Amino acid sequence: MEKMNGTRVSWTGVARSLKMRACLLALIAGTATRAVAGTDMLTKEDMKGMTPQMATDHDWTVELGSGVTWSNIRSGQPNQAYTIVPANLTLSLKLDEVGLDHYLNGWVRGYSEFFFRGDYEQIVHGPENHLEDFLVGPRYNFVQPGWKLIPYAEAGVGVAFADSNPAQGGLGQDFNFTFTVGFGAKYLIDENWFVRGGIEYQHVSNAGLSEPEFANHPIDALGPKLSVGYSF
Repeated sequence: MEKMNGTRVSWTGVARSLKMRACLLALIAGTATRAVAGTDMLTKEDMKGMTPQMATDHDWTVELGSGVTWSNIRSGQPNQAYTIVPANLTLSLKLDEVGLDHYLNGWVRGYSEFFFRGDYEQIVHGPENHLEDFLVGPRYNFVQPGWKLIPYAEAGVGVAFADSNPAQGGLGQDFNFTFTVGFGAKYLIDENWFVRGGIEYQHVSNAGLSEPEFANHPIDALGPKLSVGYSF
């Protein structure tokens, strides 16, 4: 303790006061850092809690798939009795990083993609023999830390071409429009490879362009799809 200008100064008290202020500043800085880090967009550091196979750092995926779809019910009408076996080639681009982890307790956490898909569809039962179509659309992937199984939902729209057979109750013309809605999940085999399984609904129609010469007989098909893909 010293005496300065008639005032006693306790150096021990000064040191204790400075130490308390330093601790308070450190606490405030830590709280601010956590507040900034608590955003919806995750960094690569945040992703370290996931398995190495999550493969969410890749921008592109390519996959080859197939399956089978059936139209409505087999009522005896040709346009309601399709069985279709498709072959799909899909290229997808990731649009954003994994986010929304703070909404609905994290159940909607994930990222979105935009896909480009070409199909050759063999009609094994129905008035026509084949369909060729090209679709584009969005897909949302639901990602949870540590999960190798990633649920998804998607929708696509495009054009389709067929060897139409309106005289037998088939499509009214060769040129048609199409849209799809699908959901399912993909399983990550490793950092690059994955398999995808799901259910898809597809509508094919000429939007009345063939009328009045030929009736517009749409195809409404539903069935399972399976594919294998590679992320890069």
